[in-house]
Amino acid sequence: MKVILAASDLSPRSDRAVVQAAYLAARMEARLVLLNVVDDELPAPIFDEERGLALRALESTAARLDTLPRDRIDMRVSGGLDFREILAAAREEEADLIVLGAHRRAILEDILVGTTVERVVRNASTPILVVKRPGPGDYRCTLAALDLTAEAVSILEQAHGLAGGQTLYALHVADDSVGLRQLGDAAAADRHRAELARTCEGLLRGIARRAGLAPNGFLPVVERGSPAQAILDAAGAFGADLGVVGTRTRTRGPMERLLLGSVAERLLLDMPCDVLTVPLEGPTPLEGAGAVPMPG
Repeated sequence: MKVILAASDLSPRSDRAVVQAAYLAARMEARLVLLNVVDDELPAPIFDEERGLALRALESTAARLDTLPRDRIDMRVSGGLDFREILAAAREEEADLIVLGAHRRAILEDILVGTTVERVVRNASTPILVVKRPGPGDYRCTLAALDLTAEAVSILEQAHGLAGGQTLYALHVADDSVGLRQLGDAAAADRHRAELARTCEGLLRGIARRAGLAPNGFLPVVERGSPAQAILDAAGAFGADLGVVGTRTRTRGPMERLLLGSVAERLLLDMPCDVLTVPLEGPTPLEGAGAVPMPG
């Protein structure tokens, strides 16, 4: 990782994100770019004044980042629409990671127009870390949610990079509720669940090998049920301080968001820990995933 872009609206939430971004930049020997976006529809004299104030605020923030040498911190103040300027800066700086602060939850506004975080997540080709924790530090327990696709390798690679050698869980949620209704007795259902768990765990180990992890470098976990709720429950049970999830939701509109939601959106809102979203192109079928047993 060479460049980390931290976008700040100069709020306390953004300050937490900037401090964590600086911590990660120091650990990974990366350059840190601090970005603030000013509304370019302001009258020119007010825009210039706001831009100057924002630049001085970023300079003050940079001076307080004692984890990172000052010559590895750059500052940018752009004019325009916040999420578009964040994405443009990420492209221009060739950022490997975008770091944002968590947004305030305003349900109606979130549904109709989407938050800055959501808009960036939907349109970025760069992993995005949303910081919720009050203080900086390593991630002692990371939970990576994986589907059984080839793209899951990228999710686990990113999770492993941020986990920094600490505890890493690879979680797959298998929704077998429909198929299990076809089984006539509890014993048959138990046998099916055990076979399903063994097969999925084997596939998770294959994903981990492709991601370059040692056999003892992660812990495979297979759960059943609703993906978002199962991930939230596992994060609470394991005490995760980082959740990692892939997202393919960039093309969905506001009505689909209202009616369907997505796993990534639910985790961004409800996970108490930091959340890393990894943009995926696929889904590309994972070799061997067709062997996942179905009730019969």
